[in-house]
Amino acid sequence: MRIAKALALAGIESRRKAEAYVLEGAITVNGKVVKDLGRQVEPDTDKITFRGKPVVFQKKVYYLLNKPAGYTTTVSDPHASKTVMELLPSEFNLFRLFPVGRLDRESTGLLLMTNDGDLAQKLTHPRYGVGKRYEVTVDKSLETGILKRLMRGVELAEGLAKAEQIEVLSNTKVRLLLREGKKREIRRMFEQNGYIVKTLCRIEFGPLKLEQLAAGSGRVLTAQELDRLRKTSPAS
Repeated sequence: MRIAKALALAGIESRRKAEAYVLEGAITVNGKVVKDLGRQVEPDTDKITFRGKPVVFQKKVYYLLNKPAGYTTTVSDPHASKTVMELLPSEFNLFRLFPVGRLDRESTGLLLMTNDGDLAQKLTHPRYGVGKRYEVTVDKSLETGILKRLMRGVELAEGLAKAEQIEVLSNTKVRLLLREGKKREIRRMFEQNGYIVKTLCRIEFGPLKLEQLAAGSGRVLTAQELDRLRKTSPAS
């Protein structure tokens, strides 16, 4: 398989980031630096290193976490007081898990943690349009016009952001389905229409559902969930 795909399978984040590591000369195969993205490797026999450390092809782990507010969604950040990595059970310390997709520090809800970079890329790439559903509470009563504008789309600096479905839960609370993942997308969509988001919780990611999982806790995906997840993100 190609070197970047092998790195992604080993948990070196996504295939796209793995390609960047190859181009910068951070990868060696059998003692030689590789910068050719077309280089084919055999994970079982080739000796591959990433920044001088052996690349270990570990078993894949898929962990569903209910992120509480106050935690930064990152593997490491010297400026963050708490990261989601602190919520993982110690049994996963040997695996290079990382979060799939974004949830800003004050947002809560479903976060997939894995070391499967190939799957992570397919779940987050706009090409596949994997749906994410959120429950959002705002600071004042919602007017009918705002819901229509969110469905038509709100122009952000990176492009149009829109809700595919909206379900009204109360005069200040809605459930939204989106298929992209721009930074602080939902908060900015409401802010441009005069509303402040008070709470934001992701309750679904593709076929995965948060359900009754307590804040700060998590669980390993079932075989059935993993199968549905893979079918949600077809191979490129």
